Amino acid sequence: MNWSSSAKTGSQHGLGTVLLTTALLIGSSAVSAQPTATADLTSNCIECHGTDGIGHEPDMPHLNGQPEALLTTMLEAFRQGKRPPKVRIHREIPAADVAPLAKYYAQQKATRPKAATNPELVARGESLYLRHCADCHLDNGRDSDKEAPLTAGQSLEYLVTQTLAFKTGQRKFPYLMDEAYRGLSDQDLAATAHFFAAQDQVAPKQERRRRR
Repeated sequence: MNWSSSAKTGSQHGLGTVLLTTALLIGSSAVSAQPTATADLTSNCIECHGTDGIGHEPDMPHLNGQPEALLTTMLEAFRQGKRPPKVRIHREIPAADVAPLAKYYAQQKATRPKAATNPELVARGESLYLRHCADCHLDNGRDSDKEAPLTAGQSLEYLVTQTLAFKTGQRKFPYLMDEAYRGLSDQDLAATAHFFAAQDQVAPKQERRRRR
């Protein structure tokens, strides 16, 4: 029996075991560290938006699945005072957290809760949507153009409040939105809000099949 060869082989096996164990420990540590990093990042957001981006109160927006660029712009606007903050923490977001927060909430896939909408207002809102909103809020609000937010399945109370905020001047109109608002009454805006809130955030399977 070649003891030298056996010892060498045993040494190699031992080294391999050590390396494998180390790799597993490092991998386990990285996995366990990920939730901690996420918790640290969202610690100031979870009270209102949770870790999944779903608003906890009726007037809180759902952030899940929104375009990353839009969330970045929104967070920067709050942080720099360009948009009136709803809560104090909006002004205290560290600059270094803006991009990671935007990316994190943009990637969340939670299902938005169904809003209690009025069918008559939804029907009226659909007609208004096709004439005033469809160019930017594509596919019933599930997609967007010109950096518009995804409005399908958004919180009804939040939609009602924010659409009126543009009309009263509390919020500035983004590109082309002032033209879309022309001639719209408060009741029209409420109907449009009901339409968007009534939509599924993701198109039902049968609807997706019809588009192919």
